[in-house]
Amino acid sequence: MTNTRRLRAVFLTGVLSSLTLLTACGGGASSSMQVSTSTPQFTSVPVTAAAQGVAYTYQLTATDSAGGMVSFAFTTAPTGATLSGNTITWTPGASQSRVPNSFAVTATTASGGSASQSWTVTPNGTITVNWVNTYWTATGTLQVPESATESLGISAFVANPDGSITVLKSSATSPGVFSIPNVPAGFYWLDIGGVDFWTSTGTFDAGRDLAGPPAPSDNDQQLTLFEFNLSGLDSVPETTFVEFAAPVNGVQEFAITDGANSTTISQQQFGIGTVDTDWSQVTSAFLLQYKPVTLGSLNNQVLDSSLDATLSLTDDTTNTITGTLQQPSNQVFVNLDVPGSQWAALFANSAPSAPTPFASALSISAQEYITGRLASGTVPTIAFVPEFPGPPLTLAGTAYVNSQGSGFGIGPGGPVFGNCDALGFPTFTNSSQPAISTDQDFGLLQYGDPFPSTWTRALSFCEEYMAAIPIPDSTATANFVLVDAGAVAPTASPILAPVVSPVQNPTVNGASLFTATTLNSTVIPLSWSAPTGATPYGYTVSVYVLITLPDGVQSYAAAGGSFSTAQTSITLPPLAGGITYVFAITAQANGLANMETSPYRSSLPTGFASVVSAPITISSGAVAPAIHGDAKALARLSRAQPSQTRH
Repeated sequence: MTNTRRLRAVFLTGVLSSLTLLTACGGGASSSMQVSTSTPQFTSVPVTAAAQGVAYTYQLTATDSAGGMVSFAFTTAPTGATLSGNTITWTPGASQSRVPNSFAVTATTASGGSASQSWTVTPNGTITVNWVNTYWTATGTLQVPESATESLGISAFVANPDGSITVLKSSATSPGVFSIPNVPAGFYWLDIGGVDFWTSTGTFDAGRDLAGPPAPSDNDQQLTLFEFNLSGLDSVPETTFVEFAAPVNGVQEFAITDGANSTTISQQQFGIGTVDTDWSQVTSAFLLQYKPVTLGSLNNQVLDSSLDATLSLTDDTTNTITGTLQQPSNQVFVNLDVPGSQWAALFANSAPSAPTPFASALSISAQEYITGRLASGTVPTIAFVPEFPGPPLTLAGTAYVNSQGSGFGIGPGGPVFGNCDALGFPTFTNSSQPAISTDQDFGLLQYGDPFPSTWTRALSFCEEYMAAIPIPDSTATANFVLVDAGAVAPTASPILAPVVSPVQNPTVNGASLFTATTLNSTVIPLSWSAPTGATPYGYTVSVYVLITLPDGVQSYAAAGGSFSTAQTSITLPPLAGGITYVFAITAQANGLANMETSPYRSSLPTGFASVVSAPITISSGAVAPAIHGDAKALARLSRAQPSQTRH
């Protein structure tokens, strides 16, 4: 009997391995059976698509093999997410968009078994472009939001996994704030009026720093006249000029001639081309006399006598301005030691063929009211910025020499100081000084500086070389202006060496940028190695288009877009097929600017250096990606600008 019971116990243990059988006899007898836990199985697939400000929903489902109920609970969830029953709801906020957000859920059966499911959601987000310009004035800074109409020129170009491009337009959401919704995570092209930035940021500062308050407008077309009676001018044995500079942003400066050996100006009358300015609101102006100073081969103009004039003007009539200029008590000496060989070295390996020296220019300026920053467009830049006119207050600079080779130019907009041409295919107007290709110490340059010491000063120097770019299917060439420049704080012995060097080993589609080629795709990949020495804060690719001028001559003109990045490679938005292009890559240095978040906020030192490509042709049958959205916003990037299609 004992053995039989043992065998029966072994049998039950083998068959009912997952059961425990308890038996008791007598009063209060009971029996129980414990079942092992069952594991749930998820049958729902996580939803990973989401967008900022839009409700996200995911309904969880799971089965229990024992047929019981399954409950759900968060293990991990982003702020604001809720789980009610089996439904997850969440509205992503701005800080949660365009970044991964982790979810984890535990499913539990009635018997206590559990399983987990985890996933991430990266919501499309809203890009915010803040465009509030900072005007530096005598009473402090003034913040002025950009007009809501600028939203028409702000877009995001998003490259999709299938190779297509989606154009997302902006809208003005509050003064100076423009929003582009539904932009996925990662990099995209932010287009602001044809200036494009390769960035991944969610917040972009498009604001500028501008010297002087905005020009007050009277919205009429009446001409305000000025008559000058000035004394105290320094007697110089040749004609000089006096600059009238109102410290108001956007108001044109002009120059008054002073005859040789003269100390006075009497009853000279001028009209201002800016006819919609309310001159009754302009209460001061600088009157600055310049005189010529020659140092070796450098023909300079330097600030001699000056007056900070208090004005009481009547708009739309003739105003008489009377005052006495004085020699500034602060006389500054700067040693102009130019390491020309270092500048010449920048232009080696910078074009399809060796460029030739052309011109150079130097200027020393004060930025009215600005402290620790640089006004937009007031130091050497890659291209002229027409929406921000008005030069800084010039203290000294190389002078423009007229066509006869003597004397100094006086233009209708003020004194003509020498400048390098803008980068590109130009009409030559500023060949004031020859290029300095060898090391030269020009000695001490003295000039007056009557302005507050807190204002930013900048010493700018640029070198200009000419590169001959072939015209396809022709023996003709077009001259491209290569410009390298730098700006530093002027000291007794400033370093006039280059601030940054050009990129190295530039390529297009993996081949040398300096070799003409034809591509079968409208999407152009460019890459390069970073320059030696100072690290740039970014790079700008300028695009030029082969055109035929009205007289039948072929040349190149600037296209409607430029493309900036902090990376050493980019893929340009699609250009047009059947067109020949030239690309310039410019390395840029700046003490404050950030190419991906705030490219226009600038401080010293600043500089740039460029290389230019051979002709690159896109075949007429080149593969073009599909465009979703406003295709016109992309099309204008590859067209010549109307102002550039003439000699």
